[in-house]
Order: sequence, then structure tokens, then C-alpha cells
Amino acid sequence: MRRSPLALATLVLLALAVPAVAQQYPARPVEFVIPFAPGGPTDTAIRIIQPQLAANLGAAVVLVNKPGGGGAVGMDGVAKARPDGYTLAATVRSTLTILPATQPDVTYKIADFAVIGSYAIDSGVILVKAGAPWKTLEAFVEYARKNPGTVTYGSAGLGTNSYFNMELLQQAYGLTLSHVPFNGSGPVKNAILGGHVPIGAAALSAVLSVIRSGDIVALATSASKRVPAIPGTPTMTEKGQPEASLSTWMELYAPARTPKAIVDRLAAALEKTMKDPAVIAAIDKAGLTAEYHDPAATLRLVERENEIVVGLAKKLNLGQ
Repeated sequence: MRRSPLALATLVLLALAVPAVAQQYPARPVEFVIPFAPGGPTDTAIRIIQPQLAANLGAAVVLVNKPGGGGAVGMDGVAKARPDGYTLAATVRSTLTILPATQPDVTYKIADFAVIGSYAIDSGVILVKAGAPWKTLEAFVEYARKNPGTVTYGSAGLGTNSYFNMELLQQAYGLTLSHVPFNGSGPVKNAILGGHVPIGAAALSAVLSVIRSGDIVALATSASKRVPAIPGTPTMTEKGQPEASLSTWMELYAPARTPKAIVDRLAAALEKTMKDPAVIAAIDKAGLTAEYHDPAATLRLVERENEIVVGLAKKLNLGQ
């Protein structure tokens, strides 16, 4: 069937429309939703990279805190936002893995988002008070095995990374510990300092000052390699337990139907940002660890963590 010149011209214009949109992006400020209150590691990390990310993207980067539901409120809003590259999420991986696995009212899933990339880690740390009888993780494990059910541990709350790290620790070494939940890493730190629990897990950024002061000792971290801020602390991977580790990964996401060209533009801006030595130094100074992964690598890591979390959540009857 022959097409009229007008029809052919229309088809050509339509074919050129999508690349043109991508080339024009971003034409106005880009909003990143932080699904937590100001001051936490997620908020800190994105604010560190914000100026350079904006420069590399060629547009203003606006940060908006929308806390609620442990991060679910903000993430649900981004999942439902118009997929035009102007409403994005600056979040942590647990909002896509732990939250849906443990909170039955979370309606979104990993497939509702397009990955832009991961850029920093707030490692989990296993902590004891200075002067505790256990100077190493092995010493604690030996004691806990001999005294099942008598040792309590503190976490930042049921279903948090720190809770999962301690439960994974128990699985890895065949331990039986009693959980004492607190409302965040700060209260865990205070409980250990006050002698209310002998051991606990927390986010490194929240306890770095007391580790540096010597009031608290870190027995191990959940990082894949030693953390520059506490280079003397071994990792669970070094202990032969790489699966017994969940770190808090800082990541950027777009709504799932965002055009690939726009996601690629965002990913390229993030990658360039994470090659800046000043950005890396600022992240490390904050007690975080700079580590960039592109969209494909990030998605693989998210899916692997999701397998671990879903399996453990079922075993612990969470989210049922």
C-alpha cells in the first residue's frame, strides 16, 4: 500500500520525536524524592553528591524529603509518578527488598522502578561496648554457642537492615540470641553504651564517632571490603560469611516506564559524579563508602539481596 507524502512525513516526525525528547532532557529542574526525614544517611549521601550531579546533568537537582512508612510513602509516590525523568527517588535498597518482604501493605515492587545506579554504602556494624569480654567476633560466637538463648542483641527495629544482619549472623553460626528492638541506630548505640544489651548492630554512620572515641568496638562490618573509616575492622566476607551481610546501599531510581534514553542520561551523570575525587572524599568523610555500580550491576545486586531477604522473612514469619 502506497503512503501519501504527508503520511510519510508524519511517520518520520514521530520516529524523531523520542530521540528529540531525550536530547532536550532535562529542560527543567529534576526532583529527587528522599523517602526519609532529613539528617539520616540517605539524606546525607544525596546532599553530598547533589552539586556535582546537577552540574553533570545540566539542570538543577531539587531534593524533597517525603518520609513515612519506613520509606514506603515516598517510594510509592515515585512509582506512580509521570515517567518523564523529573520525579526520581534517592533511596536505599532496603525500600525495594526489606519493606515489600516484611510489610504486607507495601504495594510496589522492584519491577515498578528503572535503576539509575548505586553510589554509596552505609555499612552495617556488629558492636560491643569497650571492655566487653569479646574482643573478636569468633570469641562472641564461641560464648553464644555455649550459652544459647541467654544473650540479647539490639537492632534498629524489626525488619531493618541491622535486624536482618543479626538474624543472618545467627543462621551463619548456629546461634540463638534474643532480640531487643529499638527505634533506630542511635538508640542501639545508647543501649550498648548503657549496658542494656551486650551486643547489637547499627549503621556505621550513626556510631562512627563512638567507635573512633574507643567507647564502642566494632567486631565486623557488612561491607564487601574494609571500610576506609574503620580499616582495622574485618568484614563478614573475610570471616567466610558473605551471605550474612546487608549494607545500606544508596541508590537512585526512576519510574519503570521512563524512556531508556533518559535513564541512560541520568546514569551517565551519576557515573561521572562518582569519578570526582572530591565527591568520593566527602562521602568517605561522612562515614559512608563511595562505590558506584551501573544500572545493570545494581539490578543484579538488588535481585540477589531480595532473594536473601524474602527467604529469611518467610523463615521468621515476617510480612505474613
